[in-house]
Amino acid sequence: MVVTNDSKLAERLRSLRNLSFRSDHRFMHTELGYNFRMSNLQAAIGLAQIEVVEDHLTRKRRIAALYSERLRKIKGLCLPVERPGVKNVYWMYGVVLDDSVPFDAATFAVRLKKCGIDTRPFFLGMHEQPVLRQRNLFAGESYPVTERLARRGLYLPSGLRLSEVGIDAVCSAVQTCLT
Repeated sequence: MVVTNDSKLAERLRSLRNLSFRSDHRFMHTELGYNFRMSNLQAAIGLAQIEVVEDHLTRKRRIAALYSERLRKIKGLCLPVERPGVKNVYWMYGVVLDDSVPFDAATFAVRLKKCGIDTRPFFLGMHEQPVLRQRNLFAGESYPVTERLARRGLYLPSGLRLSEVGIDAVCSAVQTCLT
């Protein structure tokens, strides 16, 4: 535990304890942070969650199926794919804008936000993380697929409480924002 009356120091410490996520770009790191072990209470909650994990996975896969069904005919979107022998748990439902769309995922997210739909950006590649670049890691390296996904992909709402009506609203907004 840390006690301080220095608000700047308190904010930095909060960031460090949570992997140094930035408030303006969650998956871009300018400093190495930590993911501290969970408390006993968190562990107890985690054990209770294990009892319902199969129900949660079933619900996530149902949400993904509804999204895929409703979004598959929308031009400009690449949807998640399951390959034979592989089962996606759909922790998040990610879409990627294809090259026919004249804007990137950040612009798409702003458009969706104006329609009342919150999204999350795709992760930034390790080679583009400022905290690693400052340490001269990945110097001069380029990973075009990773870079394209980071700039053209985003996650749609996919919480366990998302209803079919909510999914329809998201899909309608996606359609509107891409036309």
